[in-house]
Amino acid sequence: MPNYVSSITVDAVIDALKAFLLPFIPDGANKIVRGQGNRVPLPADPCVVLTELLQVDLSVPRMDYQPPTDPIPAIGTATIHGPARIDVQVDFYGESAGDYCKAVKNTFKSMWGAAQFPKNIQPLYTSDGVQSPLITGEEQWASRWTLTVSMQYNPVVTVPQDFASELAVHETIAADINYEV
Repeated sequence: MPNYVSSITVDAVIDALKAFLLPFIPDGANKIVRGQGNRVPLPADPCVVLTELLQVDLSVPRMDYQPPTDPIPAIGTATIHGPARIDVQVDFYGESAGDYCKAVKNTFKSMWGAAQFPKNIQPLYTSDGVQSPLITGEEQWASRWTLTVSMQYNPVVTVPQDFASELAVHETIAADINYEV
């Protein structure tokens, strides 16, 4: 059975967001992690945790067809385009979490922010920052600011498509159409 995969994975979208966030967080390369990892401790403050929340189709899929170059076998391809929105929760931890959150929010929504992302992954909008402190395992308050960012990405899947190289009618079926008024 063939393996049909999307041209852009969720991992690639998260990596693009991480690359955007790196300059905002001191020692960002080791301080920006993906959420919901088992037995992975939170990095030392300041740090950022990225958690995917939702994926939404932005339209019905559009299909493009590429006929075969060789008529036998008559198998070409169909390319399926399915633009999508992904929402990611961005949690900022540390004493300056609110400042990092505000800086990211303002730049994410700007033209400068859009220029920092690959052409096929673009920022759409972001929520306002929300202070959401929590109690750590050591029963200490931790400063956390949360932002939800929305991005559009345009994955493409290519699958085989049968084409007819020749059409012929071998039998005629009579149809009796009786119009009564």
